[in-house]
Amino acid sequence: LEAALDSVDGAVVEDYAKGLLTRGTIGKVMKRMRAARVPVAVDPKHDLASYRGASLLKPNVRETEALTGIRIRTGEDLARAVAKLRKRVGPSDIVVTRGSEGMTCFADGESAGVDVHTLAREVFDVQGAGDTTIAALELARAVGASLLEAAVIANAAAGVVVGKIGTATVSRDEIREI
Repeated sequence: LEAALDSVDGAVVEDYAKGLLTRGTIGKVMKRMRAARVPVAVDPKHDLASYRGASLLKPNVRETEALTGIRIRTGEDLARAVAKLRKRVGPSDIVVTRGSEGMTCFADGESAGVDVHTLAREVFDVQGAGDTTIAALELARAVGASLLEAAVIANAAAGVVVGKIGTATVSRDEIREI
């Protein structure tokens, strides 16, 4: 981390809750990233307090329900859950992915979300869709895209990946074709 810190424009933390990212490790990483003014995008599974100061959170609906204790059935439920997430991590953009329904973006300071719908595509394998989404979100934001622009790009990237079998990558040209 220290060796790469001077040459990065952003970071992604994909927390699978497998034990590697302990509270202490996450705390040290987040503190160091804040000091270096490196934005951190997080796909959290648990323990939001450790990610305080993240610039972007990207949980899916099920994770959002688990993290907040709010059952999400309506847009109002989702907005309440996002408000609760923000109380625990501080100001940040939040993108809640909703599978085949796309994602809902909540820009920092905004209580209303903006839906980004998916395009109808044949789905072969959803493996890696979340990883692709957060990577594309952070990459687009690092080069100056707004949250909504980044979400459109990320949605397209995830759409390409789910159309492939197994762990897959997506190219710039594949995104452009969408």
